[in-house]
Amino acid sequence: MLYWIYSKWTSRQPIEVFPVPVAGLSTGILQDSQEHIALKCLRDLIHIGGGGSWPPTATYDSWPPALSAYNSVFRTLEEALPVEEASLDNTRNREIIDSFRARMRSQLDRSIAIEDVEVTLEAWKSQKDCSAHAAWLGFFACISFLRHAYRWGVTPIVSEAQNETFLTFPRALELPWIAIQHRFGITSPSGCMTSICYSNMASADHLQYSVTVGMPDEHRSTEFWNTKLVCDMEAKVLPAYHLFAQAIRFVDLELPESARDALKMANETLKAALKYFFKTMVDSNISHAVWMAYVQGFQGWALNGTDGISGGQSLVFRTLDAFLGIRPWPTHEKERLHIPEIQRNWINCLRDYDIRAVSRERGYDEVTAELDSLVKQLRVWRMGHMRRMQPYESVHRPERLHMTAGISVVNASNENQMIEHLKKELGRRLAQTL
Repeated sequence: MLYWIYSKWTSRQPIEVFPVPVAGLSTGILQDSQEHIALKCLRDLIHIGGGGSWPPTATYDSWPPALSAYNSVFRTLEEALPVEEASLDNTRNREIIDSFRARMRSQLDRSIAIEDVEVTLEAWKSQKDCSAHAAWLGFFACISFLRHAYRWGVTPIVSEAQNETFLTFPRALELPWIAIQHRFGITSPSGCMTSICYSNMASADHLQYSVTVGMPDEHRSTEFWNTKLVCDMEAKVLPAYHLFAQAIRFVDLELPESARDALKMANETLKAALKYFFKTMVDSNISHAVWMAYVQGFQGWALNGTDGISGGQSLVFRTLDAFLGIRPWPTHEKERLHIPEIQRNWINCLRDYDIRAVSRERGYDEVTAELDSLVKQLRVWRMGHMRRMQPYESVHRPERLHMTAGISVVNASNENQMIEHLKKELGRRLAQTL
């Protein structure tokens, strides 16, 4: 991995490059003292949005005592959620779901002192330092897992739960969720990529919360690699985020050669990251047979018209679309559902500047050429992803309705129709990647 330091500014600002450990990337960006709104938004993303690093650093052992009991509740129930063979009997599934929810309510009633939680959350919300935000991220993950477990009642998920249109959650899960929504600036009732993926990597080889406890190794590996791949992509593209912000600053300073050089490096960084993505997203890591049942299903929501986790929530690809001016943008209301405010600030900063439009207007042809190369890479990735997703999304699961985590229940009578629906959705974004 490469890192960069900028020398004293001259008429052209050269980029000196030397290797540093990956762990130093976030620190290096935070120490970049150059002034520009794009750099400030990136530093805020890391310092505030990530608890000091990107991808985020979540902590799980530094919560106030009244909140730590939520972790114990999840641990008590984690082995009761997954089953190896899903039932096709709706009556039986209703019994399983109701029984699991009753157990969770009982555990919450016994373990959670709701008045103490209310007082603690009120006091804790004023804590704004880096360590406090890392703790909030861990708590965000815990409550998200509890809410998704309560929502489904069993994994693999079943049509009996998918058919629900409304669900009342226990107050012990609603009260902290309101505080979480306020803290992160989101409106969705469900977890998101930030809480269930980014904030769930306890270490390089360990998930903090799992919904495949007690399942065979293939299930555990699939859940682990699904999360690790998402987080690894953020780590591998982080240098490009910095280069994007620097390129904007260079263009503002009318230093197109320096902007071009930064974008050349960003192209190489992105190329390596996308290669890693396709090398890692293989059946030996993320099983075709297991993924839909034990990962995709749990991460969905399909309640009250709200979707769950989607690959579209990935900051990597939202950043690329924003930086490259690939439209249309999502509405503010839709983006606010699942994307924390600090991430939205970073994305919107890139959108507002629109470096491709500025470079074309100023006749910076070499800058434009590097930006066009980034677009071509993104197009190739989207074409490849359209092919790679088909074996995963076409697995036959008779216990459930056709559903993606990010689009909810799909009106499809068989797997072929489901794939055609997904190809249409992905193809629309591919056509816009110009």
